[in-house]
Amino acid sequence: MKRKLFGWAGILFLTLACGLFAPAAAPTQPSVGTIVAETFQALTETAPAAETQVPAPTQINGTVVAINNISFVIPMGIGSGAQGEFIEAVPPSNDMPWWEIGPAYNQYLIQSYPLAGAFHEPRIFVYPVSEYVQMVPDVGGIVDELKTIINPSGAAMPENLPFLPAFNAAQIFHSNEQVIQFQSGTGIRFLTQYAQAPYPVNNNSLFYTFQGLTSDGAFYVSAILPINAAFLSADGNPETALPAEGIPFDWENFENTPQHFELVKQKLNATDANAFSPSLTSLDTLIQSIKISVP
Repeated sequence: MKRKLFGWAGILFLTLACGLFAPAAAPTQPSVGTIVAETFQALTETAPAAETQVPAPTQINGTVVAINNISFVIPMGIGSGAQGEFIEAVPPSNDMPWWEIGPAYNQYLIQSYPLAGAFHEPRIFVYPVSEYVQMVPDVGGIVDELKTIINPSGAAMPENLPFLPAFNAAQIFHSNEQVIQFQSGTGIRFLTQYAQAPYPVNNNSLFYTFQGLTSDGAFYVSAILPINAAFLSADGNPETALPAEGIPFDWENFENTPQHFELVKQKLNATDANAFSPSLTSLDTLIQSIKISVP
């Protein structure tokens, strides 16, 4: 069993090695705190929504966060606020690994998120596009692919959706795809999980993500927000009990792994938006409230 596992992981890792990069883990400095208000009124107009897009609402109830010229609303039940951090740029150098190179960007950690202890922390990232592409040219391909998705063309959804920050792992599936608008642009939200080896879809690793661009193309907005579905196991441990309606994972025959992903994807797509925890509706509302103001 171990031999099969490491063999699958090795193939996957080699496939990823040429195209992965990660934002730099540079020193951070905290910014100002959060501002609480009853409602959040949009101050900018957004482009007309395409038929497949969900337009951004103009008024949302919740906790308003306004840090470093970026604001958003955290709906009730999603969190109590956010810790803003300005991540310093890590420029190229002779001894610098390419995956540690990146521009300065803003990061927001959602506080009191309902799924404590998940593999991923609930975070929102805002990257400057031109600086990132200049430092890491491969990011240009991600941006171009995202533009193709959010500008309706009738093309089929790609096998792997654009994603930042990059992980040293594979996007094993995506589901519940929806193009939505936020206060300053447009993007796509979906559910996904990353792995380096055969691994069942589970509630510890599953997350909601949003990948978007501001209308002027100046900023790339990303969000990673853990999410649970009732039919998934609590984690990826083979000994963890699977719920009655769960999709089994074949630990002895990894050639059956794609079938597991496909069946889980179908079931996630069929799940009501408000049956997730947190609900897709609440997480969409958070994303739709994001506004970037350039001084």
